[in-house]
Amino acid sequence: MTKDEVLQLEKELSFDSFSNEDAYNIALSIVNRIKKDQLKNIRIRAVLDGEIVFQYLMKGKKGDIWLNRKQNTIERFHHSGYYIFLDNEENSTYEQYKDDETIVICGGGFPIIVKDEIVGSFIVSGLDHVEDHQLIVDAFREYKIKKS
Repeated sequence: MTKDEVLQLEKELSFDSFSNEDAYNIALSIVNRIKKDQLKNIRIRAVLDGEIVFQYLMKGKKGDIWLNRKQNTIERFHHSGYYIFLDNEENSTYEQYKDDETIVICGGGFPIIVKDEIVGSFIVSGLDHVEDHQLIVDAFREYKIKKS
């Protein structure tokens, strides 16, 4: 996936409205997919208007450092973590942040965008960062289809 494709996804997977219940339903679909596909257990978080509205640590997962770092990355740079990762790989744009322990340059965090405004973020941690990213993308896409 290219940087431009990830930017396009951010636009495509935006919403007209987004509620705590939407966050819950998307999170639940991700948890169900993890179980159905027998993937490694994950940590998952949804943040809306600065508040954590959903968080779940599956069996064996402890702590929230990676969730915090991925959330901080989205909030600081206003893009998905995977976009930040790809941009850094291509242009070293975020190289100065590599040692910043409050963020992380990798996939697994995706902005919740409502009417061109970032209102929150969705974070998955526990698989390879590209797989974390893809879980969110797939869940957002499926939810948008169901909601329309």
